[in-house]
Amino acid sequence: MVGRVMQHKIILTTEAQLDAINAVGYYTAISNDLADRFESELYFTYTKISANPQYFKYLTKGKKKKFRCTKLKSFPFLVIYRFEEPFIVIIAVFNTHRKPDYGQP
Repeated sequence: MVGRVMQHKIILTTEAQLDAINAVGYYTAISNDLADRFESELYFTYTKISANPQYFKYLTKGKKKKFRCTKLKSFPFLVIYRFEEPFIVIIAVFNTHRKPDYGQP
């Protein structure tokens, strides 16, 4: 079928779920509208990943190419995931301003 986009099933790890919940809580304390915007952008990012999981860059270089990432457009967050056909496993949703060294040894 021409023009059809394959959507892969997304699975969120417990850590990724907690990251998202904490971010929504943080933005809700500031403004419900801001929290709604964050949630909308996060879900839109999930949709983009689901439609084309191999589009986004690898988090690491060399032989350890296991995780990919993309950033949210309007918020300082990255979504880290791995593609395990036919699934996408979201590993983390984190604030780069609060955890800039996340995942470093």
